[in-house]
Amino acid sequence: MRIVSDELQDRLRTLRETRPSKYGLLCAYHRDVGRALDECPRNYPCVKQLHGSLENPDVTPQMLGNVLSLFVQLGVLGAYSERSNSNRYDLTEYDRAAMRELAGLLESESETSARG
Repeated sequence: MRIVSDELQDRLRTLRETRPSKYGLLCAYHRDVGRALDECPRNYPCVKQLHGSLENPDVTPQMLGNVLSLFVQLGVLGAYSERSNSNRYDLTEYDRAAMRELAGLLESESETSARG
């Protein structure tokens, strides 16, 4: 599922321009959600299981689910099944390199806007 930097940058720019509140949520919680993905021992967890894998989480299950959905849209993570009551995420398709790239882009943009 590897995505190239330009494609990820384009997707992030589109998200920032069209859905600024979602973009803000992504900026605020991408680290916590990435940690949940890294720490979860399951291959196909739901939000509740991912949230349960975090010790002292700063993110609520609802926010976690919103950010996971954004990760799927950005191509960082795959959805195993999408249901109205509980999506399952495919951690076998979790692209850690794309996640590091995404985190770097978000942190770089954050630093740029803080200086600007």
